[in-house]
Order: sequence, then C-alpha cells, then structure tokens
Amino acid sequence: MAITYKLELNSKPKDDNTCGILLRITENRKHKRISTGVFVPAKDFNKKAEVDKWIRRSNPEHASLNETLSNKIKEAKEAASKLSNNNQVSNPKNIIYEVKNQNTGSYIKFYEEKLEQYLQLKSAGYYKHMKSKLNNLKLYQEEITFPEISASFLKKYEIHLKKQGLNENSITSNLRAIRTILYEAIKDDVFEGKNPFFKKIKLKEIKANKEKLSLDEIKKIEALELEENTQLWHVKNYFLFAFYEAGIRIGDFMQLQWKNIDKGTLSYQMDKTKAMHEVALLPKAKKILELYKKPTSKPNDYIFPILDNQIQKADNIILNNAISSKNAVINKALKRIAIRAKIKLNLTFHISRHSFADILRHQKVNIYDIKDLLGHTDIKITQKYLKSMDRESANEAHSKADL
Repeated sequence: MAITYKLELNSKPKDDNTCGILLRITENRKHKRISTGVFVPAKDFNKKAEVDKWIRRSNPEHASLNETLSNKIKEAKEAASKLSNNNQVSNPKNIIYEVKNQNTGSYIKFYEEKLEQYLQLKSAGYYKHMKSKLNNLKLYQEEITFPEISASFLKKYEIHLKKQGLNENSITSNLRAIRTILYEAIKDDVFEGKNPFFKKIKLKEIKANKEKLSLDEIKKIEALELEENTQLWHVKNYFLFAFYEAGIRIGDFMQLQWKNIDKGTLSYQMDKTKAMHEVALLPKAKKILELYKKPTSKPNDYIFPILDNQIQKADNIILNNAISSKNAVINKALKRIAIRAKIKLNLTFHISRHSFADILRHQKVNIYDIKDLLGHTDIKITQKYLKSMDRESANEAHSKADL
C-alpha cells in the first residue's frame, strides 16, 4: 500500500499557547509522526487545506511557514526514495529514522527561525542579545550544519573569540547562545545527533560583580535637595521608586502605566519573563507617584515622563531602542547624582535592583520572599543572584577567623 503524508496539529499546547505541527506518515493504517519544527496558535492551522495553504493567511508568516511545511514533506519523500534506491525497507519508521539521522539541516537557518519566535514571544532585549551572538558566529563561519556543532568546532570557535579580544564572560555568553539553540533543536525534534555540551564541553560560570548601595548610601540619595522638575530631580525619583518597588528593571519601569496602580499595589508584566508581577506600594513610592499624577492622566498613559505615549504603538525593536537610548541618559545623570551624594560608585539604574536584594539579604529576609519580590522564576536564580553579592560577607568572616 502506498505511503501517505499528512500534517496534523499536536493537541498539547506549549507555554506560549502555540501547538506544534506534526508530519504523520502512514502505511497500512500504521502511523509514525515527526515534528516539523513549526509552532502556531491552533486557530492558524487548517488541516483540510490544499497543499501549501495549511497555515491561514491570518498568520503574518503564513507564506514562509507553509513553505517550511512543504519542504518537510518533500524531505520525507526524498528519504523514502533514498531508502528504496538503496534496497532498504521504506516504511514510516525507517523514513523518520532516515530524516532524523541525516541531521544535515542548517543550524544557522534554524537559529534565524528561532530569532523570529523570540522577537514575538520574548523581550526585544533577549532577541537583540541572541542576534548579536548569531552575528558573531556567522562572521566566523557563514553556514553551519547541525553535525558541525561538535566539541572540536566549539573549541576552535572559543580560540577565535579570544583572538577577537573577547573576555571570558563574553566568550561563555556566546557559547551559551549556541547551546540554547541546539537544545531548542533537540526539543523540537529537529536534531537528534550527539550533543557536545552533554559531557565534552562544560561552560564556565559567568563571573559577575554586582555593585550595590548600602542603606546609608540610599539615604544619602534621598537626602539630596535638587531643584524641582530638573533632570537630576526626575532621575533621583526614578531611581528611588525602582528601589522601593523591589528593584524594577529599567525597561519595565519606563513602561509603567497608571492602570498598573490599583488599591495600594503595583502590578505589571515583566518584559524579561512575560510573567505578571505584583508588589505592594510603599509609602515613599506613593509620595513619588503623587508628584507625577495629573488630573489629565489616563490609565494607558506612562506614569513617568520618559517615553512618549505614542511609542506604545511601535514594534518591539523600536521600543527597545528608545528604552536603551533613555537608559543611557538616565545612567549619565545618575553618575552626577552619585558625585553630589558623595558615593564612590559607578551608579547605574540597575544598581537599584542589586541594592534592594542585598539590603534584604543583610536584613535576613527569607530567600523565598526575596525571590518573589524580585520576580525570579526559580529559587536557584535568586541563590546565584545573592551569591554574587556575598564577597563582603566572606571577607568579614575571613577577618574574624582565629588564625
């Protein structure tokens, strides 16, 4: 009986509510399925459609996704033909084995496809981070297939990055990006070869010295008398509000809207994780809000006068670029504030987050409470976060040692 090839939707959605499209290969009513690597909302898939029209036009990427699906069917048929030409049994099981174990797909192309997903599903910052790592990789080798991602390749690439002047942390970050995409390919059943990161390549921990302010230094900033409505006055308010409200990240802070304030709480979606985060509004934070609330303020207006309200309609990249530009201006002003407050630290906005976590650590606040306040998804992230600040405690213990 002839072998048939049909596309169907995996009924179990992922965390982002997209479902994988499977290629079902059938012979004598026996089915075998393989992932196509394409994920779409269930409403976008038409199982009864004609060839090349499986993804509905409502999906902005329907043309490229339909082409990918068509190529997946073609790949399976070519695998079946290859088996037959080599006098091997061409059944669904062997066809899928042949497709998977060729593993000659383009790693670079898969990486680029993942970037498009990241742009839609993750933060623009993460997208830009991963794209920069892809650019570095393509400068080293423009086209790479999955089998080429070997321990030998990775070691040579590491040497190349060192010659380019990258430090240890940057090199590790580049290798992590390669590992992330390889794991995505394994998860999506696109790659089923040897994983060089399993035993042969162990990535080093990225060393981070998280600078932070003490509570006394925070009080010095609070005590600064600055002329109202000047740049430094605003930036002081921004920094302190972020600190009071559990160290809000700069991108989230700039995008806070009046509708995020309700009944003494601040609720917003964190750009980094896309998770909703809620913290109580402290009295000092409320006083800062009073400085910015106007009779004309609308629920969708930004709270702080940093971004233009119209930029809400812009795409992720434009918004991210605007945030990066404003962040540079704010950090420049914070350096002037540090000088006025007589703080010997390269003060940046993100230090408000470090400082909040470190002050709570010194106050012996439960680590699980710190995790929730910071909006971390896993306690291990909080443990690593606090560990990077623990040098002071270690030095204090060392000085007390009876040696």
